[in-house]
Amino acid sequence: MLLRAAIVLLLMLNLGAAGWWGLQPASATAGTQAEDVPGLRLVGETGDVARPAAVPPPVAATAATPPAATPPAPTASVPTAVAAATCLRFGPFASAAARDAARLALLGAGVDAVPQDAVARGGRGWKVFLPPQASRETAVAVAEKLKAAGVSDLYVMSKGADTNSIALGRFGSEEAARRREAELRGKGFASVQVEPLGDAAEAMWLHARLPAGVRQTALAGIAPAQPMECGRLR
Repeated sequence: MLLRAAIVLLLMLNLGAAGWWGLQPASATAGTQAEDVPGLRLVGETGDVARPAAVPPPVAATAATPPAATPPAPTASVPTAVAAATCLRFGPFASAAARDAARLALLGAGVDAVPQDAVARGGRGWKVFLPPQASRETAVAVAEKLKAAGVSDLYVMSKGADTNSIALGRFGSEEAARRREAELRGKGFASVQVEPLGDAAEAMWLHARLPAGVRQTALAGIAPAQPMECGRLR
């Protein structure tokens, strides 16, 4: 009996509770929040929630200012190359008087000419030599010095009036002989000489170095002239 009464009592309590709940106003749906309660929003959601201020892009690093161009150093002026000197040989003259007259005319034109007596070309060419030395031993010693300087075309004379002289070559033209003379003088043998072979006759000349501004053509009426090596001026 008691067990039956307890069951009936529990059943009545359950029915009463169910009726009470059914008479209550509908409650807010579970999970729904009150209107005055702010809800949570994710960062990615749209809405009125303030977004963090946009971070400005990093300012590109200013390119390094190139150094100011250094002005080029002033170039040293290069002196203008000096024109090669022109030297002339005037003549030959038949007499000393004719040569002196031509020299005065050249001086009036601004050219200082130097008289030069030379031996006219012989019939067999020209020879270059050193005059006779004091002894055979001295001549041989000079010949050895010539060889040491690179001169191989030589001969120590042992007969006649040219004994102990040193022959340094024979040439078919005076110009070739003069070049040989200049070569030997450049090696330090200042006593070298040039003479024609065969009969000789004196010739009178004027040697001159033309100053700047004087042309050879302007001097053609004074005396015949031909170019010559300036190293031959004495």
